[in-house]
This record gives sequence, structure tokens and C-alpha cells, in this order.
Amino acid sequence: MTDTYQVQRRSVMGKRVATLRREGVLPANIYGRAQESMAVQLTYVDARNLLNAHGLNTLVNIQVEGEGEARPVVIRNVELEPVGRKILHLDMYQVDLSRIIKATVPVVLTGESPAVQKFGGVLIHALDHIEVEGLPHTIPEHIEVSVNGLIAIGDHIQVKDLRVPPGLRLHADPDQGVAAVQASRAAASVAPTP
Repeated sequence: MTDTYQVQRRSVMGKRVATLRREGVLPANIYGRAQESMAVQLTYVDARNLLNAHGLNTLVNIQVEGEGEARPVVIRNVELEPVGRKILHLDMYQVDLSRIIKATVPVVLTGESPAVQKFGGVLIHALDHIEVEGLPHTIPEHIEVSVNGLIAIGDHIQVKDLRVPPGLRLHADPDQGVAAVQASRAAASVAPTP
């Protein structure tokens, strides 16, 4: 079941949104295909919880105060303070649940590589995000890749080795590397004695 978050329409615009932020309210926009952008606001705590629970490009419902039905959206952009990394603004893209969308999702490595454990190899995470395409409800928060099968130095995982849910398509070169185990510099610099 998709989580639902409450927002209100926003009338404060421009530089005056700084006042909202000081009051713990975050400005946001809802936009979508063939629809006018709507300025909204939600509490900073709700915005932080939404991002912590779902991140970008994951389907959530937004209930605009005064509207009967919740809107299915994905968070497409988060504006952050450059230094403090505090959330300043959210852009929410309203989706058509029957229409395919593209999204960029993180690639998360799981498990332990025997080549790292036994032979002192170095695990290289070569691809940390990948573009996917599918119906909004099929877009995952991330794609998990197990490195348990990397048992020797030089073993690697490529995009074509990834397992994705049915209905989801990857937009990347199938031969692009995702993860690999290389010899450590210390091991490579030790010359064998005759």
C-alpha cells in the first residue's frame, strides 16, 4: 500500500517562503503531464519523513487539503542547503498510473565477497545509480545486487546480470560494470620471490 502525506495549497511565493521555512513549513510544487503546476506546503518533519522512507522516484500519495482524492506522485527533485544539507524545496511529479515513466534509482551492493574476505581484494562499486523504465508502481526504491558470487580476484557483475522486477526495464549498456573485485595495491606491489 502506498503511503499518503498531507499538504496544503501555498499562497506564499518568492523570497517570502523563507518565513515559512522558519516556521517549520516546507514549500513544494506538484506538476505533471498536461497539468498546471500547483504550489503546496507541508511540514518540514513530514517532508523529511517522506524522503527518509521513500527517497526519490518512489510512488507516494499526496492528499491536497480540500481535494477528495489523493494524487499519486514521485519526488523528482529535492533542493538542499549547500552547507547544512537542510531540505529547502520539493518537486513532486504527478503520475498517470497507467503510463510508463523513467526514473533513476540507486544500486545497492549487499552481502560479502569471498574474494575480498579470502584474498584481500578490493570491492569496486562501479555503478551507484541506474535509469529504469516501468509503470509507477513497479519503480523500486533501489536495486539490490548481491556480491556473494564474487569469489575470485577479477570477478565482476555487469548490468546484464541484474535481476529486476517484471515489467521494469533497465536503460544502460548491458556490458557496463556494476561491481568488481580487484587486487589491492599492496598485494599487487609485492613482487613474488624466486
